Amino acid sequence: MSGGANLLTAVLVGVQLAAFERPAALTIPRGTDVPVTLDENVTLKRDQVGNTFTAHITRDILVADVVAIRAGAPAKVVLVESEEAPGAASFRLLTVSIRGDMRPIRTDVARADAVGSRSDVGKKAGIGAIAGGALGLLVGGGGGLLKGAAVGAGGGLAWGLLDHGSQRVEIDTPLVFGLREPVRGGIGLAGGHCPER
Repeated sequence: MSGGANLLTAVLVGVQLAAFERPAALTIPRGTDVPVTLDENVTLKRDQVGNTFTAHITRDILVADVVAIRAGAPAKVVLVESEEAPGAASFRLLTVSIRGDMRPIRTDVARADAVGSRSDVGKKAGIGAIAGGALGLLVGGGGGLLKGAAVGAGGGLAWGLLDHGSQRVEIDTPLVFGLREPVRGGIGLAGGHCPER
């Protein structure tokens, strides 16, 4: 065999091995819950609406018992004006890192993540009625991570927008977002192993 043939054989074998080792892409279905934890404090002011804030995926996102997005993957949330209550704000998940690429995604507004939160968050959450009266279930007035959050008719969280910036959503607040559209390109690794980390 000539040197060129040996090189071509080595390249072809390398390509075949790389293709074999590459995890299969998954589609994360519409309606899948995406748990996210805020990585910074967010002051609730009107001029913050539309701004993005850093976050990370709280737990592995599984599709058919296979990891599609790993826990710890970077994410961005955007502060949005509530559709249910004028003058209130919530979050939407804007982007998430999939295979190392920040990908745009479409989600519902944030809901409280009871699974990923500390056991006392639900007890401490100061959940009040949204202006316009969507739900109005009062859980408590303590100083929890979700202090001042109101639950809307659709289950989304909203906080009152203040012009003076005296209210904020704390770092490490656990939220969950429902996907409005499927997301293609999840990692696709069985057993939770992920080479991206």
